[in-house]
Amino acid sequence: MNKKINLMKRFLGFFLMVLMSCSSLKVVTDFEDTTDFSNYKTYGFFQNAGNDLNELDVTRIIRVIDTTLQQKGFKRSDTADFYIDFSSKKSDELPRTSLAIGFGNVGFNNAFGVSGGIPVGNKKVLEVISIEFLTAKKEQLFWQAFLESKVKQNRTPIEKEVYFQKTISKILSTYPPK
Repeated sequence: MNKKINLMKRFLGFFLMVLMSCSSLKVVTDFEDTTDFSNYKTYGFFQNAGNDLNELDVTRIIRVIDTTLQQKGFKRSDTADFYIDFSSKKSDELPRTSLAIGFGNVGFNNAFGVSGGIPVGNKKVLEVISIEFLTAKKEQLFWQAFLESKVKQNRTPIEKEVYFQKTISKILSTYPPK
């Protein structure tokens, strides 16, 4: 009996770790390690920033970047120290499968089951948002970050606003590098 309980506890712990790892958003950054980030206090946007997005999404992203950077003490300027470029790329629809695994016991009987299901709901795609900071003088890349996440293919304007707020804030939380 103790072996069964111990096995179920281990399975539950493993299941919770897998579940938690699926939900976290991870930012990947790269930067020039010789850069003195304290030299960059003002920013601007490239005129063609987000050219792979529609105009409404570009406006949403710029608004979130502005708010986040200004909260960090940066100022938007026509004579900026660095310029920002950003993009979003979506991959094909992700496969939608479901699988359930169960353990249990009733009295002296043990049970194990595996089942599959037909997913319902909105299709999901993989979206990668990247942000790049380039020096104003030479337009050299000195910081870059991207975040990959699964999103609904058809989102409402409010869902897009919430998504961009969450992802852009998460990306910019890694700037400046520590």
